[in-house]
Amino acid sequence: MKSKSTKILRILIIVYAILYFTGIGIILYKGELSLKNLNDILFLLLSVIFLSAFCLLWVNEKMAGIIFMGWNAGVWIHDLCLEGGRDRGMISIMAVPVMVIGALSCLEWYKSSVNPQLSVPFHWKYILRVLLLNYSVLYIIVVISEQFSDKPYDYFSLPFILFPILFLVFIIGFAFSWKHELLAGLIFVLWYIIMLAGSVGYFEFRDSGPWIMFGVPLFLQGLFYIKNYLWFKSG
Repeated sequence: MKSKSTKILRILIIVYAILYFTGIGIILYKGELSLKNLNDILFLLLSVIFLSAFCLLWVNEKMAGIIFMGWNAGVWIHDLCLEGGRDRGMISIMAVPVMVIGALSCLEWYKSSVNPQLSVPFHWKYILRVLLLNYSVLYIIVVISEQFSDKPYDYFSLPFILFPILFLVFIIGFAFSWKHELLAGLIFVLWYIIMLAGSVGYFEFRDSGPWIMFGVPLFLQGLFYIKNYLWFKSG
């Protein structure tokens, strides 16, 4: 008997799949994809990977969740590093819900298979770690994509010196997250404050990418770390 949360996840992924493959169908109908173009082939390959995870979700939640998260990373690589263009970053943002569904699918597997007796704090710790690992992969993809862009960044002057500072702050927060949730939460909130200040104060920084949208999940992650520490420790 599947839990209510599992059923909700399946409904959400069905809705997403309908929208996703409808979009692909429209693109194919317009003739905007070519099997002679490597980027288009990789795009179609990603759709096959998505379909594989979708079918697998009904028999193996853990593997389906991992593939969904891998698919999301693949979309980010294709969008930021290979495709580019004026709408660079928007496709990546639209793929993030699948990453979240994949992480929650792994959580459902964890709750039912690893140790059903584990309490809620362990569930929170597990899902936050899975999400943070995903953010780390996506962050690295963003950093690498920026190195191949044609934008003249001077990382030793404002505002672009904020990029290495933010990356260093993220690494410190990631390291603390495994043992010191409160410190990690505060560091991630600090990361978002620095990013927000750079976006508000410098147009060049704000124009360099969808950093505000990318930073919101990390900001929420930091708040959850703080909440969990104060809530569960005091309890």
